[in-house]
Order: sequence, then C-alpha cells, then structure tokens
Amino acid sequence: MKLLFINAKAKLNDIDLAEAIKAIKNYKTISLISTVQFLHLLDKTKAKLEAAGYKVLIGMPKVHAINKGQVLGCDVSAIAEKADCVLYIGTGKFHPLGIAASSAANLPMFCVEPFSGSVERVSAQEIRKFQLKQQARIAGFKAAKKVGILVTLKPGQHEMQGHVERIKEKLEKEGKQVFVFIGDTINPSELENFPQIEAWVNTACPRMVDDQELYKKPIVNASEALSDS
Repeated sequence: MKLLFINAKAKLNDIDLAEAIKAIKNYKTISLISTVQFLHLLDKTKAKLEAAGYKVLIGMPKVHAINKGQVLGCDVSAIAEKADCVLYIGTGKFHPLGIAASSAANLPMFCVEPFSGSVERVSAQEIRKFQLKQQARIAGFKAAKKVGILVTLKPGQHEMQGHVERIKEKLEKEGKQVFVFIGDTINPSELENFPQIEAWVNTACPRMVDDQELYKKPIVNASEALSDS
C-alpha cells in the first residue's frame, strides 16, 4: 500500500526569543532542533539568534527524520555534537527529556514553548528520575522468566528495532520462556489478557517504553534485551 505523508505546520509565523536569549547567555554554539510542526520557523529563529551573537547549527538527521533540524522520538541524530547546548522549539517534554537522558546527547537542554516564548531547562532531577525508571524497567525484565516480544505490522515502526529472532534465541538460551505477539496497534490494556507474561520486549517505536506504567509489567527495547550488561 502506498502512503502519503503530509506535514502539519503550526499556525505561527514567529517566536519571541527574548527569554531564550537570556537563558542561553553562557553558551556560544547552539544546536537548534524542533518537531515537524515548527520546522518552518527554524531559519527565522536561527537568524535572530545569530543577530544576538550566537553560532547556530541546524543538523541533518541520519536515521528516520528527513528535514534539517527535525527530531522524532526514535531519531535525535539532527543534534550537533559540537554545540554547547541544545535549543528545542516545541511543546511538552517528550522529546527534550528523552534526548537529555540519553548518553548520545550530553548537552544542556533548553525548551522554548513557541506560542508563549517561555523557556525551561531540563533539570538534573528530571533526567535522574527518567534514568531511574529505565534502570527499574531493565532490572524487572532480567528477573522475568516468561517474556513476550511485541511486534507491530505498522509501516516503518517494525523496521526501527526488529531483531525478533535474535532476541528470542538469546532469551531462550538464558532459560526464559519466550512468546511472540504480532499485531497492528499495540494496546497496553489488551496485553493484560496475558497475565502469565512477566515482562515485555518492545521491537517497535523505542519511546513506547516511556509509558511503562501503562503496561503494568516491565518493558524493554530490543537493544536492552540484547545487551549483556
């Protein structure tokens, strides 16, 4: 089936950067990123920041995203590693927190709410809480004896992590019973119909594990299941 993806742009023509410029005053080189809704504002934002004396980098993603400066839950490769900090244009903390807590982006993270211009830095406490949840997930998974591998048929998502056979083989060698669950939309509430499963392995979008509390059982990503650490 052929698919047509249409970008949705926010009805916004400019961003007030007064607070952002103050917040990043101790940094010189900025990595500017955003989600698809606000990508049309990046060039204007870059020009404003450069006029204020900053060097601004808008990187090209290397994984799933296709536009300069664009980040997805599963692709933050547009972040410029040589920057002093990251300035995220967007709403909510989903992307900033995931980025700030990852080892791949050890940079201060500032979030600009595009409609109000307000700025918030992702705190060390938020990052630590996120990381502790990750550690708890993995520890719970390692203790499980009966494991379910979640596989989605959604286009694109099942290509993100994959490795179902490798995971199954590895876990069975470790003495676990492994069951494979295949479907389109993965609904956490429907997984409660399988109470015998003690933990889940997610092979779809890697950010699904952020909703650990919805699954009621430990859930890890493919890379975490394959890791020996």
